[in-house]
Amino acid sequence: MRYYELIGLKREPFSMTPDPEFFFESKAHGEILNRLEIALRLNRGLSVIMGGIGTGKTTLSRLLLSRFIDFGKDFQFYLIMDPTWENTREFLVYLKRLFGLRGSSLYQSEMLNQLENFLIDTAIKKGKQIVLIIDEGQKMGSEQIEVIRTLLNFETNSRKLIQVVIFAQPEFKEVIEAHENFKDRIAFGSRIPPLDREDTISFVDFRIDQAGYEGDEALFSREAKEMIFQQTGGYPRKIVNMCHHLIVDMLVYNNQSIDGAAVLKRINSDENNYAG
Repeated sequence: MRYYELIGLKREPFSMTPDPEFFFESKAHGEILNRLEIALRLNRGLSVIMGGIGTGKTTLSRLLLSRFIDFGKDFQFYLIMDPTWENTREFLVYLKRLFGLRGSSLYQSEMLNQLENFLIDTAIKKGKQIVLIIDEGQKMGSEQIEVIRTLLNFETNSRKLIQVVIFAQPEFKEVIEAHENFKDRIAFGSRIPPLDREDTISFVDFRIDQAGYEGDEALFSREAKEMIFQQTGGYPRKIVNMCHHLIVDMLVYNNQSIDGAAVLKRINSDENNYAG
């Protein structure tokens, strides 16, 4: 029997994987997701979403993809998880492979021409909208930014041939500021804030409900959830990690629920484990 089944759950409630089914639509996350979808459907070009570590950027990107599975048959999505390349040539070779293009030429001009022809064929002849999603965008350097800017220049009189969505940590702002001609192309930009107190409480409740809990007593007391907010600052990844450990603690100590004392014990345990 899996651990979560011991407390009346059907699924793991606090997994660290970006499962769209466990996406909690906070006020900020919901608005950003809706605006992103609108920007893509209107073929706006470049969108940039920034947020600190653990604010839910990767989950947002996966949920954006899932929104187009059933109602986005005219879209083709390509995902880059780790945008780290030594130079422009490596990036262009990667893009060719990502798009399924053949050809052995390593001349940058020829590779760009090949990419442009692919975009023209896909967007104009086949009627598909190409969307490139880049996670961890803060890892990109000036050369990669220039390639993306060049791709965004590929357009007809009525439409762009490719759209790009970049999810990045806040330091990406410095990269943007250093490339004015790239910054000018941002059609939609936003920052993901941490959850506030009430959203943190709702986030915990939502995860438990999604995992199929049907117990008579709440797993987390109100006091416990408020303490979780204070300890994590409302960062979803920290909340998930802490709640997972609290549930494990509950099983280890044979408790029936998680109260303020349990949270305090976990905080003290974490501090002792990382002391020194």
